[in-house]
Amino acid sequence: MQDTIYIVHNSVPNRIRLFVPLIKYKHTFAELLKQCLLRDMNAKGVYHAEPNVVTGTILVKYHPAFHSEAEIVELVRANAQKLKEGKIEITQKHKNPKVGRMRPGAFFTRELLVSIAGNVLAGVILALFIAA
Repeated sequence: MQDTIYIVHNSVPNRIRLFVPLIKYKHTFAELLKQCLLRDMNAKGVYHAEPNVVTGTILVKYHPAFHSEAEIVELVRANAQKLKEGKIEITQKHKNPKVGRMRPGAFFTRELLVSIAGNVLAGVILALFIAA
């Protein structure tokens, strides 16, 4: 089963790593799953979620007074299913912040030009110092 969500690691108490194939190499889905899990009204004891898109896993830290391990797996499964079915609207704030951050021509900013000029000036001064 390709959509199977399962436990990868759970030997540290109140911390569980789950494999979620839906987020593998998909930054936007991973961020959406994280935000949905942290904002889910049924997940009051979940205080940390950290997806890893390379491995397709999500690390969830939770308070044991609110949830059991099985409940966490079910919460992740339910939120991933909602995401897969398109029941969660992907808004601009959910999109990957790294994509499209740099404006065209942003390489030639004032800070870059000042940095280059400073390095050139330092090189000239060093060359004069060595030549003298």
